[in-house]
This record gives sequence, C-alpha cells and structure tokens, in this order.
Amino acid sequence: MHEVSIIQEVINITQNTAAENNMKRVDKITLKIGELSGAMIDSLVFAFNIIRQGTLVETSELEFIKVEAKAKCDNCDIIFKIDHFNRLCPTCNEFSNNVISGYELYIETIEGE
Repeated sequence: MHEVSIIQEVINITQNTAAENNMKRVDKITLKIGELSGAMIDSLVFAFNIIRQGTLVETSELEFIKVEAKAKCDNCDIIFKIDHFNRLCPTCNEFSNNVISGYELYIETIEGE
C-alpha cells in the first residue's frame, strides 16, 4: 500500500511548510489526485487517520480534488476523456500519447493559522 508513504510525505511537507510560515495549527490539507495516479482515496484517508496522531496535523481535515484523465488528439486537436486502457480519440480513432491531465498527485493547499 503506497498510500501510507504518500501520506507520510504529505504530513512531512505540511509540517515543514507550517514551520516555515510560523503556523500554530493546520486546519485543512487539500490534495489534488488524478484518476491515473494509482492512489486510492479511501486508503489515503485510512493512512492519514492513523499517521496523523501526535503530529501538527492531528486535528486537520483532509480534502481531495479529483482530476479527470484527459488527452489531446495530435491528429484532430480535440481534448477527450481517457482511462488506463483507452486513449483512442473518439473522433478519428487515433491513439494519443498526449496526456494532459490525470497523473496529478500533490498538495494543492494547506490552511491554518
């Protein structure tokens, strides 16, 4: 379960950022998660609830922004939804390697005082 190491790093980054900005508490952490990132939100929440104990983020809320997987067709220039197995343009049926979103996995915001 790589979600444990992801959450551990999120907490480390959050604590370092809070220290750099003289924050006394962190109220909310927002993560941006792409459909193709391989991260499972339920597992991230589970790991967060365990690992946050005794840290600066112990009372923090964890929020997610889900990002659809999309590609741009190099042939007909349209943007279309994709998944792990299908990257064929619905207009011209050409395969696209031009993925424009869906692999995101990062901290979007850290809120607190």
